[in-house]
Amino acid sequence: MLSDDLKLIKNVISNYRLVKDILANIKKIKGKLVDLCLEGHITETEFYRVSSLLTPQSRSALWEKYFIIKHNALRVSANDNAGDFILDGTNYEYKASCNDDMLVHIVQVRLWQQCDYIIQVIMTEGVLTFRLTHKQMEREMEVLNASSAHGTKESNLNNKNVELRATFAIDGPHWDRWVREYVRH
Repeated sequence: MLSDDLKLIKNVISNYRLVKDILANIKKIKGKLVDLCLEGHITETEFYRVSSLLTPQSRSALWEKYFIIKHNALRVSANDNAGDFILDGTNYEYKASCNDDMLVHIVQVRLWQQCDYIIQVIMTEGVLTFRLTHKQMEREMEVLNASSAHGTKESNLNNKNVELRATFAIDGPHWDRWVREYVRH
C-alpha cells in the first residue's frame, strides 16, 4: 500500500497538466481580475480565491490595487517614501497575507516611513482588514519579535532602513488581540 505522501505526489503528477493550464489561464486574466470584481462579474471572494494562486508579489499588487480603487484612495508615489496611498487624509502602507498556513505574515514593514498601516488577511471565509497607526505598528514589531525581512544581522548593522517581518498564528493570542484592537467595523 502506498504511503499518504506518495499518494499525494501521484495525484499532483496525474493532475500536473490541469494545474499548469489553470495557472496559465489565471496569468492571462490577471490584469482583468480587479475590473471583473468591481464590475460585479465575479464576487470579491472569487477575486481573492483566484488571485491567491498567483505568486505573493503578483497577488499583493493586485490586492493593493483593488483596495485603492474600492476605497477611492489616492496612490502615493514610491519616491515619496510615505506609504502606498492616502485614505481619509492619512498615508497608509498596504500589506496583505494569504493564510493558507493559518499564519499571518507581515513582510517588508518600513518603519522609517511616516505612515499608518492597512493589513489585510485573506482567508477562505473572506477578508479581515486591520488598521494600525504608525505607533501601533512600531509596538507590534516589538511584541511580535520582528526580524529583518532581508539580509543578515551583520549586513544590516549599519543599515538604518531595515525592512521588518513578523508572523503570528490565526488561532493564537496575538490574533485575538489584533481582532479586538485593530479591526474597524
